[in-house]
Amino acid sequence: MKKIFCLATLAAIFLLGSSAGLLAAEKKHSISLETPPQAQVLQITSYLKFLKEFGEGKPAMHVEVKIKNLADKPERFSITVSTPDGDSAAAFIPEKAKKEGSLPVLEPREEGKITLPLLVEKLVDSFTVTVELIPAE
Repeated sequence: MKKIFCLATLAAIFLLGSSAGLLAAEKKHSISLETPPQAQVLQITSYLKFLKEFGEGKPAMHVEVKIKNLADKPERFSITVSTPDGDSAAAFIPEKAKKEGSLPVLEPREEGKITLPLLVEKLVDSFTVTVELIPAE
């Protein structure tokens, strides 16, 4: 009987301790978002990934941004991710044209995604994602 009581007590302590640990490990992140009415941000994901080119294989923070063109005409977008410390990265959605000789644009209601590496070695607590409309010329 003592063994069962001890096991039950240890299990309860373990469960309470692990849930408190999970709550403590869960950090709050702040993402500021600036976007024009022609774009809808569908997803923002950040993670660490090792890059051979960065600091002899150190981890770098990657931010994946997925948007949708809400305009009635084809558009191109510039995505910039920046941290309070001044680190930033930028790219276009779409990066290149689907067909040679055509413009790199998202058609109306089409979705596009880009992954931007930031050369910081840990996930930052806050960052800004700016979406800008680029004239399709």
